[in-house]
Amino acid sequence: MIRVILAGEGKNELGGFAAEPSFRDDNPEPGVVEALLRQVRPEGWKVVDAILWKSIPKLRVGIGGKGEELNVQRAFHHAKKRGCEVFAFTRDRDKAKFAHREDGIERAIEGLGSTADQQPAVVGGVAIEKLESWLVAVAGHHGSEAMRRPQERLAELGMNEKDTAAMVRLVEESGLTSIPADAHSLRRWIGRARQALGEST
Repeated sequence: MIRVILAGEGKNELGGFAAEPSFRDDNPEPGVVEALLRQVRPEGWKVVDAILWKSIPKLRVGIGGKGEELNVQRAFHHAKKRGCEVFAFTRDRDKAKFAHREDGIERAIEGLGSTADQQPAVVGGVAIEKLESWLVAVAGHHGSEAMRRPQERLAELGMNEKDTAAMVRLVEESGLTSIPADAHSLRRWIGRARQALGEST
């Protein structure tokens, strides 16, 4: 059984794993990150823990510094210490002026994946511009990365931006087959997930 640690910005990404461990249910409800991974490979792995992005700088892993590149490295080493085979995360870019987030995160992923036998495998990336953009793409809509307010498109589909369960249902019902070619950040992330987990059979 492949052990997976997740990281994300909140409940929509992490589901029940966004709560502190002492407040989690025995079987936490999935968030969007887990739902996307289940579309790649439904079985053979389990989520054992998750980290809120804002909590990553507090991890005690012996790595100093600051910035998104170091946050990814800290979370990676936390997952490694926990004996996990996969570290999966998303981080919202939130406007082009924060492109440095993407640059730092991509540098970290490239550095961590520089050796073929590196464990854990990293399934990570920046959602452009945010998680809701990815969901718009999952629903089959073009231009998701250029939308200024993708949550409005989701509202047209009857989905509240705080309704994690509805977001997960969208992923489960839509699958990954309708994602347009222009959803570059999501397609890159899914490619990494396939590499780390193997595809669904």
